[in-house]
Amino acid sequence: MQLLISRSDLAQYKQMAKTTFDDKLNEQIRDAQLLDLQPIIGESLFNSILAAPETHTELLEGGVYEHDGISYQNYGLKMVLAYFAYARYAMFASVTDTPFSMVEKLNDSSRPAEPLAKKTLYTMNRDAAMQLWGNVKNYLTRTGYSGYKPHGKSAPAGGFRLKKIG
Repeated sequence: MQLLISRSDLAQYKQMAKTTFDDKLNEQIRDAQLLDLQPIIGESLFNSILAAPETHTELLEGGVYEHDGISYQNYGLKMVLAYFAYARYAMFASVTDTPFSMVEKLNDSSRPAEPLAKKTLYTMNRDAAMQLWGNVKNYLTRTGYSGYKPHGKSAPAGGFRLKKIG
């Protein structure tokens, strides 16, 4: 599947380490595209963007547009996707599959972020992504963007629920 953003796109909005090891980041971007972005923009528009992103440049990159004589700023789907992907990256990037089990990467010169801190980062960035989505949704609605059909979905489920059994 084609990724709509890369590390350099994400780094425009969030502090990202400079590295060439992007496997874990790309996994989180892919998950954000499929599990966060696709449900809110709809399957038809999502597939259209993946098939020909160059025909959706204004939607992806953002910019100023006019509606009823008023100028508005569209932040762009790339920014929305960057916040969703960063939320996932902050929460899940340190977990690695090994032949023996799932482990959290540790090393001698650093301390891993506490689970509560990671969850807070995750929640804050998902909330920010939904705020940004509201801006892009306004753009899609005001311009009558081809392929976008509002379908009542708001935020993808993002909270953690723990239930005591017994």
